[in-house]
Order: sequence, then structure tokens, then C-alpha cells
Amino acid sequence: MRMRQGRMGRGVSLAIAVLVTASGLPAQAGRGDGFLFREPISTVTFHGGLALPRAGGDLFADVTKDLTIDRANFAAASFGMDLAFVVTPRVDVVFGFGPSSSRTPSEFRDWVDNNDLPIEQVTSYSRSPFTLSARYHLRDKGRMVGSFAWIPNRLVPFVSAGAGVTRYRFEQDGDFIDTETLNVFSDRLRTEGWTWVGQVGGGAHLSLSPRVMLTGEARYLLGGVDAGRSSSDFVGYRLDLSGLTTLVGLSFRL
Repeated sequence: MRMRQGRMGRGVSLAIAVLVTASGLPAQAGRGDGFLFREPISTVTFHGGLALPRAGGDLFADVTKDLTIDRANFAAASFGMDLAFVVTPRVDVVFGFGPSSSRTPSEFRDWVDNNDLPIEQVTSYSRSPFTLSARYHLRDKGRMVGSFAWIPNRLVPFVSAGAGVTRYRFEQDGDFIDTETLNVFSDRLRTEGWTWVGQVGGGAHLSLSPRVMLTGEARYLLGGVDAGRSSSDFVGYRLDLSGLTTLVGLSFRL
């Protein structure tokens, strides 16, 4: 009988301790924070946004000069995910993936064919970066209260930096003109491959519940590649892979 009372006593004591701890959290929970029984060890984020390539360098310069394409036409939707692992209370290691792809119909600005019709083509540009970054949070992500509750902070800004590889492809498919012979011909011009890139970023997490956060971030991809290394179609050109991507997503604490 005494053993049963001891077990019940420990159970009641534990329940009272949790209730007492939780009773001091109504303001936190009312703001959407709440609490967890342990500090999360990882986070997965599903995000979407807008990729805004810088479109610098001689290849993009010639394309936008000769064809009815502006640099803004290379902007594209971006959807991807991140998987972050806690290293220290303020530092995470983040594996990220965020592809984007644009497809723009165009025609030559100053030339038409022998029937006075536009010389038309389609220009496609895609990047698929895989990156490994260190993310540093500018304030603590949360705090322990007693031994039973971890409370997430409402708003946590962060910065990040890292590197990785990206799959790239630049393609033009359609009709073109030889400005020396004035011959119009059909062709598909392409350069594609893998190359190293760097990445820096900054953003913030906004807690919606103990497990869920709204994440906003701006990332800048840094890189470029010799467009002629994988294709004779663009020998002598350099393909600029740099650009800004703005993201919004939902993050889940694990």
C-alpha cells in the first residue's frame, strides 16, 4: 500500500510541477508561442518565393540587346526546402535546395525574315542550387523554464552564409539570323552543367505555435561559369549565376 501511494505521490507531484510551470505561460501561449517539453534539435522548412537573377555579364547583355527580352524577364518562382540541425543554442547547420526556372518568348529587335515576319525564339534559364550554410540567430531561439518547458521566442532574426553547387541551364530554341549573310536558320543553343556557388542571407522566424514558425528570408547566390565549357554555342561568353531570392515558408520544429 505504501508503494502505491509513493507512485501516486510522484505522479501528482510531477503533474503539479507541470501545471505550475504552465500556469506562468498564458501570455506566451496567447501570442502563439506555447511551450515544448524539450528544446528542438532540428527544423524543416518548406518555402516559396521569387528568384531575381542579376543577369549580368556579356551573355545576358547580348541577349537583351538583340532580342525583345529585359533582365526582369528572367525572374521566376522558386520552391524548395531546408533542413536545419542545431549545433549550438544560436547556430544551425542548414542543408538547402531552391530551384527556379524562367521561359521567355522573344524575337529579334531589329530584324525580320524575308516575309517581314518576326524572327522568334524562346529563351530558358534555370538554376538548382544545393547549399550547406551556417545560420546564426541574433537572439536566443527560446528558453527553458524549470525542467519541464521550453518556450520559443516570438521573433528571432538570423543571418547565414555558406556554399554549395548548382545545376544550371541556359537555352535558346527557335529561329536566328546571321547578320553577315542575312540567312535565317533554326537552331537550339544550350549551355548546362554544374558549378560551385556561394550564398549569403538574412531573415527571421516568427513563432505561430510551439511547433510551427513563419519564416521569411532573402538570399543572394554568388557565382558564374564559362558558358563555353560545356557548349560550343556560347564560346567566349560567361554566364552570370548570381542573384537575389526572396522566400516565405513554414518551418516545423522537430
